Amino acid sequence: MNTSDYVTPFLAHGIDISPEDQAILNHWHEAQPVSDGYAVPKLMSFEESMEYDGFIQDILPGFPGGESVILWGTEHISAVVGYYYTGPIKGTLYVLHGPTDISPRFLSLARFYDYYRRILRDYTDHGHPDYDEKFWRNIDFNDNQPLTAEETERFHLAARELMTFWKWENLQEEWYENLAFCIIAILPDCYAGELIPYIRKKEDEYVLEALCHKLVRARCVEAIPAMEKLAEAEEKDLHIGGWSDSRTARRTLASLLQIADSN
Repeated sequence: MNTSDYVTPFLAHGIDISPEDQAILNHWHEAQPVSDGYAVPKLMSFEESMEYDGFIQDILPGFPGGESVILWGTEHISAVVGYYYTGPIKGTLYVLHGPTDISPRFLSLARFYDYYRRILRDYTDHGHPDYDEKFWRNIDFNDNQPLTAEETERFHLAARELMTFWKWENLQEEWYENLAFCIIAILPDCYAGELIPYIRKKEDEYVLEALCHKLVRARCVEAIPAMEKLAEAEEKDLHIGGWSDSRTARRTLASLLQIADSN
């Protein structure tokens, strides 16, 4: 197979990849960077990718975020990168390493492409001992790039669409959490106030942890009254994020109060 035809078998398999992303993947395959990192993600061949065919569907069948294909992996750790090719978050990418969390870490393939090369350049060349973590755990969301006006509108609408599913009753736990994680990830910061109704003691503890981090990143001072109540509950007996000595809500409240004072 000619290297320029990397995407052809994926397209023939019914995987919908935009022309822009086809060009990026073909170029990536032709000029895949060489790295000696033990856990740097490598672009898979079609045959390697198909070994994961249906992997996410088996875990979360019918997930409303969309269908995805695993395109990057590593032989040394259990970690993969997936690309959504259908649904409201089509074209975004998730990084799966550890507990099942398929929320987007990059809102476009172009962002992941730039991030990948930046990490290899800025960390590997300087002998940084933990640069592999920049691919799998300590990730700079969307390469720290702001959303364009078009992306802001698109992902606000996508988040609102996913919220309609999130409000369904009796959702299985992994569906509920992953819908929440997706919504929190893609909702533009300027709309973070729409998450305030979910800052409540009865909310899932892992969702609460993600919400707290989001509200600080978004500098959402409107959430202070709700966070005061959550911090009070945490001080009594509420555990957030699986931590027995959780201080997540109290730290979030302190950060938001500091932001409000500086405004």
